[in-house]
Amino acid sequence: MEILITQNEDKWQEARKSRFTASEIHKLMGNPRNKSENLSETAKSFVYEKAAEILTGQRKQLFGDALTWGTEHEKEAFKAFELTHFDNVTYYGGESFVFIPYGEYSGYSPDGLSDQYIIEIKCPYNSAIHLKNFTINCADDLKQLHPEYYWQVQLGMIASKLNECRFISYDPRFPQKHRIHIAEIELQDVKDEIDEKLYYASQLLTNVIELQ
Repeated sequence: MEILITQNEDKWQEARKSRFTASEIHKLMGNPRNKSENLSETAKSFVYEKAAEILTGQRKQLFGDALTWGTEHEKEAFKAFELTHFDNVTYYGGESFVFIPYGEYSGYSPDGLSDQYIIEIKCPYNSAIHLKNFTINCADDLKQLHPEYYWQVQLGMIASKLNECRFISYDPRFPQKHRIHIAEIELQDVKDEIDEKLYYASQLLTNVIELQ
């Protein structure tokens, strides 16, 4: 497994720039209304956004209270996870930037890795969402409640060549009993589906960039 680990955010962003990363792969996975087409309108829009990012060198900036909250509490969430799980796990937050390429057109940035599973941490700004996350106990539950996270961790497991994920929801505002939920998410048989969407998205991306 190829893995990029750097303290240089610009280098990390450069590695991700031309790829459909796991955190946004859900935008490709919808079914088109026109059955003769291979990508939904949402997927096509995402491809055009990626093409614009590549051609202009300008990436979309993400801001907001929810993003800041999640970033500030991610390491705290990992430490809470470590209190009950004693596996040898490496945390990749904080000052490290990590990227695992998947093929030529995709990749994944894990929050943590062990020899057996990936770690994906979410710290919802909305406390009600955190409570809802306690209903997640398997991949199907995650897909129903948060399809965007489902596709993220499925691609993450495929890229990392692992069959399990620990999906962590954490909110320090709650009493101890309700502060952290850890769901064991299994890899499902979706590799071919993801690969197909990446193939058609990469074709469209090339055509847009080369004005074909």
